[in-house]
Amino acid sequence: MTAGPCVIGRVAVALLATSVASAPAVAQQPLTREQVLAALADATAQTPADFTGRDLSGLDFTGVDFKRANLTRCRLIGTNFTRAQLFAATLTDAVATRADFTGATLDMVVMYRVDLRHAVLRDASLFAVIMPDANLSDADLSRAKIVSPMARAKLVRAKLVHTSLGVNPGTQSMGVLRTDATSADFTEADLTGANLRKVLLAWADLTGVDLTDADVTGADFTGAILKGIRGRDRLQGLDHALHVDQAIFND
Repeated sequence: MTAGPCVIGRVAVALLATSVASAPAVAQQPLTREQVLAALADATAQTPADFTGRDLSGLDFTGVDFKRANLTRCRLIGTNFTRAQLFAATLTDAVATRADFTGATLDMVVMYRVDLRHAVLRDASLFAVIMPDANLSDADLSRAKIVSPMARAKLVRAKLVHTSLGVNPGTQSMGVLRTDATSADFTEADLTGANLRKVLLAWADLTGVDLTDADVTGADFTGAILKGIRGRDRLQGLDHALHVDQAIFND
C-alpha cells in the first residue's frame, strides 16, 4: 500500500526531529529554511523543536515564531531574526556572529556563553535574559531593552546608544528588576543616553566608555574601572550612584 503525501510529510518531519536531536555534529549538513519551518510547524511551546548543534547560518527567519526552540550550540552566523519571536528559546553556546535580531523578542532566553560579536540587536527586547559570559563585542544594541544577569559579559566597543539596561518603572510591580553586569567588560563601548539606573556594575571595566547623557542614578560602581570615560560632564545621576568612592578614575 502506497503512503499518501500527508503521511510522507509527517514522517519527514519526524526524521528531521530525530536527526536534529541525535546526529553527530560532524556529520550534519546545514538545514534549509524549509526544514526549519517544517520542524517549527510541528512544534509547540510545550514540545519545542530541538536544533541542537545544527547550522542555520545565513537563513532568513524574519517574523518567525520559534516556540521556545532549543538552539544550543547552533551556528547562526549572519542569520536574519528580524522581528522574530524567540521567547524562552535556548541559545547557550550558540555562535550568532553578525546575526540580525533587529526588533526581535528575546525575553526569557537562556544563552550562556553565546557569541554575538558584531550582531545587530537594535530595538530588541531582552527581558530576563540569562547571558553570563556572553560575547557582545562590537554588537549594536541601540535602543534595546535589557534586564539581565550578564556577569562577565564582553561588550567591548558595543553600541548601546539610548539602550535601557536599568530599572524600568513599568516593571516594578514585579519587584525591583535590574541588570547584573558584575565584572562585565564595556571597554570603549558607546553608552550615549543609556539608562543605567540601579545597574550592578561592580568590578565592571568601563575604560574609555562614552557616557554622554547616560543616567547612572542608583548604579553600583563598587570596584568599577572608569578610566578615560567620555562625556563625564554630561553624565547624569553620578552623585546618586552607589560606591562611586570605590571606583577607579584617572584622578
